[in-house]
Amino acid sequence: MRIYETALWIMNLALIIGCVTFFGKHKRSLHLSFWAAALSGGLSLIQMITEGYRWQMIPAYAGCLIVGGLALYHLRQSTHSKDHPSVQPAKQFAGMTAIKRWITALLLLVYIGVSAALPSLLPVFSFAKLQGPYPVGTTTMVLEDERREEPATDDPADHRKLMIQIWYPASPGTGTGPSPYIEHLPVVLEGLQQAISIPPLLLGQLKYVQPHSTQDAELSTDQDRYPVLLFSHGLTGFRNQNTFQVEELASRGYVVVGIDHAYDAAAVVYPDHTAMLKLENLSGFDAYEKKSRLWVEDAKFVLDQIELLNESDHKGILSDRLDMDKVGMFGHSFGGATAAQMLLADNRVKAALNMDGTLYGQPVPEGGYGKPYMQMNAELSIDRLAFERSLDQAMESSGRSREDYEQFWAESADRRQRAGAGEAYSVEFAHANHMSFTDFYLFSPLLPPTGAAPRQMHRSINELSSAFFDRYVKGDSNVSLEKVADGLPHVTMP
Repeated sequence: MRIYETALWIMNLALIIGCVTFFGKHKRSLHLSFWAAALSGGLSLIQMITEGYRWQMIPAYAGCLIVGGLALYHLRQSTHSKDHPSVQPAKQFAGMTAIKRWITALLLLVYIGVSAALPSLLPVFSFAKLQGPYPVGTTTMVLEDERREEPATDDPADHRKLMIQIWYPASPGTGTGPSPYIEHLPVVLEGLQQAISIPPLLLGQLKYVQPHSTQDAELSTDQDRYPVLLFSHGLTGFRNQNTFQVEELASRGYVVVGIDHAYDAAAVVYPDHTAMLKLENLSGFDAYEKKSRLWVEDAKFVLDQIELLNESDHKGILSDRLDMDKVGMFGHSFGGATAAQMLLADNRVKAALNMDGTLYGQPVPEGGYGKPYMQMNAELSIDRLAFERSLDQAMESSGRSREDYEQFWAESADRRQRAGAGEAYSVEFAHANHMSFTDFYLFSPLLPPTGAAPRQMHRSINELSSAFFDRYVKGDSNVSLEKVADGLPHVTMP
């Protein structure tokens, strides 16, 4: 919980304990209860004004109203009893039977638990402190590829449009103010509901999550030029899904360009229209081949546009400040597979990091990719027993046969093995699953798999990501990935 949320909960707890202990014993306690409830109400208003209202706090907001209302009621009854001596509600309350007191205490205990549980289980979380020397700036842009039609629509005049967000090392004290975590959050949540069936009501508090970035800050002048990294989200994901990682890399001296792949992202909001997620029932390597080519073309086009921005950025942020000889790419899931494909498709990409992505696209060459490559795997994603346990449910929901899944498993394993040839690294994260490589498990402590603490996972991912790109994009030969991995918990590098 946030500062004022915690303060309000503590005040309500003290207020309720005081009421159970002293309420009704004498008239003075009624006055104290009323004014304490009023103070709690004032703190509720301060919390709503400074931190923002959210429905998870309704029980906490209601506490002051309930206790204050009861105190006011009994205070009036006590005043009324002066003229009617036979009516003494305060004494009647004080004389409450032991059973009633226990029931009251139990109900209050449930109330206290609920008022703490809701904001704690659906928190307004914060991101870990950045470890790099730079503050982070960010800016967004819309790119239109007039050479390509949009395959997700029927309008031949509709060209492929991509929204990108750029994170970069910033000059302190510049920019227009804090950037939002997720722009156009209600629309993105609508897309996520379609993808993962989580009602937007449960994630509305994300509007209060504050990343480290400052909007449209000036690029740091500490270096003449900065290396560039592309980031590609997973299918049904969105460009901000790895904010924990893109901001950390930017703080360590990289310009990171996140791509929203239109109609495959949860939602992309352009100035003139919105590209909502269009789910497709695809399965198998052949079925995803066309999708892989589309995303690779997206990444190549974005890289072309970044080169043009380096020549002339109309915002005046990036012009002549990018080292286009030092380019890498990373991604999650299908975006990770896209990063791997870019090693084959674009000579500008010097190294790629794939976070738990099945290697869709062109088959991996026998000798590997021929460039530095890192594959991060979640234990539960490559564990044969976990695959067996989920097989019956997968067949029932998809209608596909066991043979189909067995062939897919064998081909996935074969591609991973071939990708490990040459200057390649394979890293396994114990207890982790597919979504452990994103911000997702910060959304609620109920979500992460047992043993895979999100913040610990994020720290390990950031350390390995930074070390990998420092060595193979920045060219720091003193970096030892093996030593970095050895110092991280629940991480193995065979």
